Amino acid sequence: MFAFALFLLGFVVSAVAVRYAIIAAHRFGVVDKPGGHKAHDTVTPFVGGVGVLAATLCGAALVEHFYNLFDARLYAFVLGILTMWVTGFSDDILNISFKIRLVIQAAVGLAMVYWGGVALHDLGYLASSTEVVSLGVIGVPLTLIATMGAINALNMIDGIDGLSGSISIVSLLLIAFAVFMAGDTAHFSLILVIAGGVAGFLYHNLRYLNRRRARCFLGDNGSMQLGFIFAWLLTDFSQAGDVTPRAITPITTLWLFAVPLIDTLCVMLRRIWMGRSPFHADRNHLHHLFLRAGFRVQDTVLVLAFVQLCFGAIGLGGMYAGADELTMLFAFIGAFALCFYILLRPWRLVPLLRRVNRLLGFTSAHAVGVHLSGLTADEFAGVSEVLNRNICPYADFRFSVYRPDSAAPGESYGVIELLCDDQDLSHAQVSRIITSLRREIRGQRSVKVRQFVDRKPSHDRRHAGKQKPIERRQGERRSPRRGTLIYRMESAAGEPSVIAKKPTMSSVMNESVARL
Repeated sequence: MFAFALFLLGFVVSAVAVRYAIIAAHRFGVVDKPGGHKAHDTVTPFVGGVGVLAATLCGAALVEHFYNLFDARLYAFVLGILTMWVTGFSDDILNISFKIRLVIQAAVGLAMVYWGGVALHDLGYLASSTEVVSLGVIGVPLTLIATMGAINALNMIDGIDGLSGSISIVSLLLIAFAVFMAGDTAHFSLILVIAGGVAGFLYHNLRYLNRRRARCFLGDNGSMQLGFIFAWLLTDFSQAGDVTPRAITPITTLWLFAVPLIDTLCVMLRRIWMGRSPFHADRNHLHHLFLRAGFRVQDTVLVLAFVQLCFGAIGLGGMYAGADELTMLFAFIGAFALCFYILLRPWRLVPLLRRVNRLLGFTSAHAVGVHLSGLTADEFAGVSEVLNRNICPYADFRFSVYRPDSAAPGESYGVIELLCDDQDLSHAQVSRIITSLRREIRGQRSVKVRQFVDRKPSHDRRHAGKQKPIERRQGERRSPRRGTLIYRMESAAGEPSVIAKKPTMSSVMNESVARL
């Protein structure tokens, strides 16, 4: 109950702060405008970091009042967070140079080391079980690199609604668990309030229920702030103090920050492999590949947050099970090498992710309707009544029946296309239609109901116009034509009337398009 109260405190403080920050951002024009490489289509405030900052400051004041254990360290922590928030907010508004950002991040890292006393002194028991691998004079430079890397890794993965926040809250809760197991109540309380603050931001940022877009973005002010928090916490808890033992091993920190770390390193190494600058922006991050494969934004967030949970659970599980730290390091390197090998060839990964999407039962973001197969031409007429009962009340649709050019007598298939301008709404309708149709035709084993995905070059990596020869398909296995149209029905939402027609052969040929 105590832990829940702390989490709820952070949630309420953050949610309220973000709510008023959104109002102020619209009033003063501090918003992210669509255009360029940005995927959103409306002006959106980038004030999510305000909520995280408010919750973090509230948590810091709380632990300072009740525990009084942090003294100068707490002030260095708060200063670093405020500096990162101001720097990120300035970048959101003015788009400052990355060189200036790196200098400020390095300065914050130095304050963390020399004022806060948080630095990497050793790498744990990698060489033997009795002696740690001391870093000596390279400890401070390595701390600065790790701090700057964590800040920018979380910033780079912040590409779609809810992703960086969801991954952050998973990692924060895992860290809180490790700190609780170590008996550090003060830091446990602080982390729970921060995690609640991230949840308060996600309340305005995630797509859930009928919400089709985020009310605000995390912005660089939020992602850089959270990156610094992770750098501080993971560094601090992985090192043994004068009187306190380490809560996690240095190798476990890699597992607790696995998804942002692996994604950033893989993308940058791939750019170098392709002869480009590692800082050259592209759309080959993990979340970009998931979206290209047809995952919806909310499904992508769910899957990657679960992946982070699995990585963190493996790291903590190995640590508590007493696994050798060198073995855990090699295991992480192996996981990273596998991810890099897969991400090196995104045109191979995307089709695999499409199959994973279907296996998980998610609705593809590219789905525009439903495909029916396994019924005879005569039986499709009866399907029209089923569609009127299940679709007509709430959606405009077109039901077409085709006979393949080389089909056996009586063989045909049907396509239900939703005539909807709002793609997010059609996703929900596709799932509802598939469920209702499967319920109606239960018992007919030959009938197959699946999503209908419009064939477009953007949906197939190998169809892109400017790809290298290795990325192109040698031959097309699928016919560019649907076949002969033998039946069509169109219906408007809420209208009982149905228009059915059997077109002539010439009109069928004119309507043939390259789909499926």
